[in-house]
Amino acid sequence: MEKPNWALLFGNNADISLGERARVLNEINQIGSLTFKIYRNEEGWMAKCQEVNGIIAGGTNPQPTSVEIESQIRDAIFAAFDVKTNVDKESPYFTYQESEPEKLPSFSTITN
Repeated sequence: MEKPNWALLFGNNADISLGERARVLNEINQIGSLTFKIYRNEEGWMAKCQEVNGIIAGGTNPQPTSVEIESQIRDAIFAAFDVKTNVDKESPYFTYQESEPEKLPSFSTITN
């Protein structure tokens, strides 16, 4: 049997409050732990939680890095435990604005 890999659940994610972290860790402690079995084939990979049915992660890369696996598993855990994040911050990278449905831009094909 392979030696298991360990990963931090919250990493350096400052968007998750201490209270939310405590809530999620308490729920996981009641379960005991979360271990994932990784399945790989030529079409990609899948990680399935052994303790909680329905926590599944995966991707189409047949040779994922440990960072990719951990990221996808973390996202699946966050979804399963409904982890709330503090995303009220503005992004320094992009902005967006809501538009009225009738004012949607129309797209046309440009031909030469």
